[in-house]
Amino acid sequence: MAQVMIEPDGIETEVPDRSPLVRALGQAGVAVETPCGGFGICGKCKVRFVDGKTPQPTDEELRHLTNSDLVDGWRLACRHRLEGDAVIFVPEVSRLTIAQILTTAVERQTKLQPAVRRFVAQVEAPSVSDERSDAQRLLKALQTQHGVDLSPSAIPLSVLRSLPAVLRQSNFCITVILHQAVSGQPLLLSVEQATSDTPPRTQHPAPSTPLLGIAFDIGTTTLVGYLLDLETGEELSHAARLNPQVQFGDDVVSRLCFVMQQQGGLRQLQQAVVRGLNEIVAECCQEANVEPKSIYETVAVGNTAMLHLFLGVNPEPIALAPYVSVFNEPVTVEAWRLGLRLHPNAMLTTLPCVAGYIGADTVAVALTHLWEPEGETVVALDIGTNGEVVVRHQGQYLCASAAAGPAFEGGRIYQGMRAEKGAIAKVELESDGDVRWLRVGTIGGAMPKGLCGSGLIDAVAALLKIGILDGSGRLTDEAADWQKQFINLNGQKAFRLVNPEASELSEGIVLTQRDIRELQLAKGSIRAVTEALLKTVGLDWSGVERVYVAGAFGMFVNLQSAQRIGLLPSLTPERFQAVGNAAGAGAKLALRSVTERKHAFELSQRMKHIPMTGNPRYEGALMEFISFPSRPYP
Repeated sequence: MAQVMIEPDGIETEVPDRSPLVRALGQAGVAVETPCGGFGICGKCKVRFVDGKTPQPTDEELRHLTNSDLVDGWRLACRHRLEGDAVIFVPEVSRLTIAQILTTAVERQTKLQPAVRRFVAQVEAPSVSDERSDAQRLLKALQTQHGVDLSPSAIPLSVLRSLPAVLRQSNFCITVILHQAVSGQPLLLSVEQATSDTPPRTQHPAPSTPLLGIAFDIGTTTLVGYLLDLETGEELSHAARLNPQVQFGDDVVSRLCFVMQQQGGLRQLQQAVVRGLNEIVAECCQEANVEPKSIYETVAVGNTAMLHLFLGVNPEPIALAPYVSVFNEPVTVEAWRLGLRLHPNAMLTTLPCVAGYIGADTVAVALTHLWEPEGETVVALDIGTNGEVVVRHQGQYLCASAAAGPAFEGGRIYQGMRAEKGAIAKVELESDGDVRWLRVGTIGGAMPKGLCGSGLIDAVAALLKIGILDGSGRLTDEAADWQKQFINLNGQKAFRLVNPEASELSEGIVLTQRDIRELQLAKGSIRAVTEALLKTVGLDWSGVERVYVAGAFGMFVNLQSAQRIGLLPSLTPERFQAVGNAAGAGAKLALRSVTERKHAFELSQRMKHIPMTGNPRYEGALMEFISFPSRPYP
């Protein structure tokens, strides 16, 4: 075993010798940035060996680190295993941090019809002339008093073990908690002693413990949980955090590669996301002053790959042509089997998926805002690490995914970062007469230390307005008053947005030519998918009555900047509606109502996936929209 001291935290941990350094740090609660999936490509997991054996530098480290860094013991955590005791310094810049995570949404009201319900039953006491088992008496009471036909096999062993004591301590007047799925037989989750003032046969007793559920939105980058009271429908609390899987890669493809290339990779990813969800459960319960054992059900949404990883189902078929999933149907399973710390008999249900890259999160967006098939013609965009597009037109639902990559969340950008303190989230072109300059705004008002997605889009839009970025995406230094802001960075042209003295970085905050190309690929892919879907149903933008923009993108990105770079079409502002975390809102709808779950399944059956691979409409649109618009948008 190796003893590892992590500085400056002063954390000491013991791990098996030869353990991967990234895993050892993560087990100690100090997760480091590995957006490339731990393959040494991004160079963002720098740590310093202060004491112990410093490993020889790898080829990747020779590319990312200076000679001075290497001599001082700096290495990339993803490239090494521990060899004996060590003291490791992990700088702030290398650590995973909690981003600005969107939890609010435009919601839709629904009638409360939860799958989990509470009943009070007066069970007949046994006698010499009535030797039926306790279980038989319970089943008969539920049938006669509440019309619930329950199979003996629907009683869990844990309930059977507690049943005799609960019956006799409560004088055979008990509270029963049942789970009735969309189809199939109901399940008995718990029997509890009824309160002394609860009359028998009352369907809605004064509860001794709350009846709770939690809805999860399992995103590629973030996790969000909403704790609900299932007897009132009220949201009691919510919590969010980064998906711990980001240490294995910042996008779906990186994680699929990790599963296929690393022994035990699927188990690591499954345990990571469950750890994050359990942290959300604990935080939600602490805020609401309740116990996790009062949570009897959870509904989860996420893209298809994320749900496979969450359930521990090998997602390899999604990564290989023809990119099919192992399952698309809703899955209902005991939550404890996944490692979730809720009531021992709590159930978990996922909403259905549509295809390998159209998941339950997209179905949840449609459930929230596109649930009426004959409604107006609309486009729904969910732009994040993965981009999904849905078009509803005359009862048809067409959908497709866009390989946007992580650029909109700061990934694969030279100084990119998530939406956290110090990230440039806003860039505006200011002028005073003939003098022009760029004004930047950061999250938390801190000194600039990088660019998040909204800042990246604003910055590119500003350079287009200035005229030093042409339609092809090439930086030009023809404007004399901006020439001093151009620098050569590692052999490529870059534009300095913020000078070194006004930022946390010695080179200032820069936007490189490669950064612009990454944004072009991301925005071009999403716009091309949207155009291809519209052409499939014979539409152009004049026939679209509303555009729903879901996710953090719609809430935080400047609409005019997104239009200026050509990501969004040139429509008037009133035709756009930012709806927030619509996937999370859909998960809450399904948690509150089994009828909404039926609607979700019906929508998933209606939604027709249009593949973009080899699609001439998509390829033609991509060639057009990878460039920036030649004329300014409104």
